[in-house]
Amino acid sequence: MMTRIDLIKLRKRAGMSQKELADLLQVRPSFLSAIENGRSRMPDDKMERLKEIFELDSLNDYMIEETAQVAVPPHTHPIDSTDSLTQLLNHFHELAHQRNHNKADEDSSRIEFLTKRNDRLSERLDQLREEVDSLRNENFRLKELLIRNGIDY
Repeated sequence: MMTRIDLIKLRKRAGMSQKELADLLQVRPSFLSAIENGRSRMPDDKMERLKEIFELDSLNDYMIEETAQVAVPPHTHPIDSTDSLTQLLNHFHELAHQRNHNKADEDSSRIEFLTKRNDRLSERLDQLREEVDSLRNENFRLKELLIRNGIDY
């Protein structure tokens, strides 16, 4: 079995479109789509860029194993078509429930990611505000010195 990165989960957690991620990775959206669908492999240099973009130390949490496609149960004999159809519908029903659970997990994961990102941005904003206040005070101090020494500015 081969493993690949679950780019869809990673993108959606960050609220990013396929085109946005393709632009950040400097690849065509069609190439990114092929990677997401398992038709192409992610280049190693882009793996490092992914970690930078999503501020991750590792991509291990987003690795998924390639699995074989689930086969539709075969007909056992011509009269058994209702049973096979029922099995197929049950299979689709199970897939729909899995997707609903996955969507809830993705939403929760995305909220957690965005909350942490918001916290980091708030901290940075506080730092920048302190820096601006310090610069304003220094500017005011320098203006006072100029005025005291009779220098026009």
